[in-house]
Amino acid sequence: MSVASGSGVGRGVRAIIRVAICCFAGSVSAAEAPKDADTPHRFYAGVSLGSLKFSDGYGGVKFNDSSVALGVFGGANLKDRLSLELSYDSFAAIDLHDLAGSGVIRFDAESRRRTVALSIVREVSMRDIFEWRRDWRVFGMAGAYRSNIDRTITTLGTGVSTLSSEGINGALLGAGVLYKVGPVDLRGYFREFGVLNDKEGRDIGIAMQRRF
Repeated sequence: MSVASGSGVGRGVRAIIRVAICCFAGSVSAAEAPKDADTPHRFYAGVSLGSLKFSDGYGGVKFNDSSVALGVFGGANLKDRLSLELSYDSFAAIDLHDLAGSGVIRFDAESRRRTVALSIVREVSMRDIFEWRRDWRVFGMAGAYRSNIDRTITTLGTGVSTLSSEGINGALLGAGVLYKVGPVDLRGYFREFGVLNDKEGRDIGIAMQRRF
């Protein structure tokens, strides 16, 4: 590998100095500009890690289980601290064995739950209220969701498996806390599904989102 010398080095040094001067000037201009001139972020997207407690049933037998899975979400800011958010997650919601059915029947139950949700999210800044130095926010959400449940019931002894699918539409409510670190937001949350009828499940987790 060859190394340029002489005038090439001089040109490189001058170029680096010009770039540094431009960056410094840009930083000073940004610091002197009024906050109202800042361009707000219009969109955000992120990934969540949630723990779902899900309730299901078969043949008159009710059961529930907990599972952990990743989800994705994205949103658009409608106005200051009010956004519209779309999310998707997929959980192996039920994985139970040797359940007691009717009579002497015993069975294994497995269910996979895929959910799409559309929510309105409203944030409240604790820094604005209490003049905190760090930008902590609390938020609430309300929306609607659609869950598709793929269920497999295996009768013990015979080994016969019954497959079924079910779609569930419902309303959700949620809340959480959010901490801003530059363009990245960290948040903890919970969501309750089926708030207007039989509660289907509760999702508690953490998430990281990027604003752009």
